[in-house]
Amino acid sequence: MITFGGISFQWFLWFFAAIGLIYALRAVFGYYNIARDAKADYDYKYPQGMIDKRLDEESYVRVYRRVHNPRSSAYIAGTIFAIFAITPITMTIFEFIYEIIYNLSGQSRVIEPGFLVWQFLIFFFVIFNCAAIAYFIARRYHRRSPGTFLAEIDTEIHSKT
Repeated sequence: MITFGGISFQWFLWFFAAIGLIYALRAVFGYYNIARDAKADYDYKYPQGMIDKRLDEESYVRVYRRVHNPRSSAYIAGTIFAIFAITPITMTIFEFIYEIIYNLSGQSRVIEPGFLVWQFLIFFFVIFNCAAIAYFIARRYHRRSPGTFLAEIDTEIHSKT
């Protein structure tokens, strides 16, 4: 394992994984609490006449959960774990392509693995890899985001008819 001034890179990986685990636990407990809150909200609002009569309890809970679920925590945890899962694969592909380029260059000492150019390319590739994974997951997060509560109720009512 490469160490940087007596500090192992492994500590950073464990710290990053701990952050992902914290977000995953927040999402799990958040999903549980939202399910409970949705039922309580329906039980309070229905007798008061605050809910459209075309919605039954199951539909209201589904809309409530869709709008209020802690999607951000789940997506952040998913992004961190996706980075952990995909980076070794992309680094293997990068290493293979870099080896081909090195051999095609006539094994030039300028781009020899282990030297400065190689180190810079790996550094920037890791940053690019993490940013690309985060970008694609963020696009999915925003593409699948629900509308306002009233708009989602309207969508639920129209989907039932």
